[in-house]
Amino acid sequence: MKKVTELMIDPEFQSQIPPLTDEEFEQLRDNILSDGEVYEPIVTWGGTIIDGHNRWRIIREHWEMLKDRYHVKEMAFPDKWTAFDWMYRKQLGRRNLTEERKTYMIGKMYEVRKKTEAFKGNQYTKSGGTQNGHHQKPRRKQGKTASIIGEELGIGANTVRRAEEYARGVDTLKGVSTDAAEILLKGESAITKEKVRRIPRMEPKDIEVLAGAIVTGGPVPRQGLNQEHKPRGWTKEDRAERAKLEAIAADMYDRSTVPAYTVESLVDDIQLCAGEFVRQIKNTLKDRSTVLVGENKTIIADAIDQYIIKEIKKVRDLLK
Repeated sequence: MKKVTELMIDPEFQSQIPPLTDEEFEQLRDNILSDGEVYEPIVTWGGTIIDGHNRWRIIREHWEMLKDRYHVKEMAFPDKWTAFDWMYRKQLGRRNLTEERKTYMIGKMYEVRKKTEAFKGNQYTKSGGTQNGHHQKPRRKQGKTASIIGEELGIGANTVRRAEEYARGVDTLKGVSTDAAEILLKGESAITKEKVRRIPRMEPKDIEVLAGAIVTGGPVPRQGLNQEHKPRGWTKEDRAERAKLEAIAADMYDRSTVPAYTVESLVDDIQLCAGEFVRQIKNTLKDRSTVLVGENKTIIADAIDQYIIKEIKKVRDLLK
């Protein structure tokens, strides 16, 4: 493995690597400086980094100390999609990935696997077709791409297909707000994976509203997220199993035992909604307390009058 003084960084590749938190980056820096050497190589394809962006940043920041203490491993891929496939599978091996980011990586892996020349015709190698930086001719294996990936990862083919829909939803959201997409992938949003898969079918204006709600921590809007749809890739057996579960649920839910809904019940529901709403607003203000200084407090107070109190009055007007 060789050493070089300059490597290329392609934002298209770099953006697919889960970012480290500030604490994680500082810990990586401390470990490297303490060891005085970068043990894991910087992996490149055509001189462009595909793994090791954070390590390369630390090397450049401490060049005099580390310029002879790192290695570069050059990989040979037939196209960028094969490189992406290698990147996603490597990232799936990280211990600190959230379930949301794992699902996203699996979905992206399926997406690029269908594009790359190396895997067309259902050809693949579990090693990614590379060894010591040289591309190997893939072994041939029959089967659909989703089934092949599912076999590699120990999951079902339908799970792989749903992961691609989830990844497409995240990417659509990312086109509107990278912050909102990152919050999703960190597992810090209440929006479910099923609803994320619906995002590409939403109106652009509704996606913008959703992105704003995710970033601010507000309630997830319903626009475009609650429409009924049949998940893609369901088999006849899947639908039969779902019908069986729905029949069991219907039998368990005996409406004759449900008490009549009264005005007191409605008052209780409104009280619960109000309490949850206030809790979310308080948590949002607490999480962003660093900006609540000076004249900023007046700005936020005005925003509360404009976006909360005004909207609540509209709800009350429904009773007139």
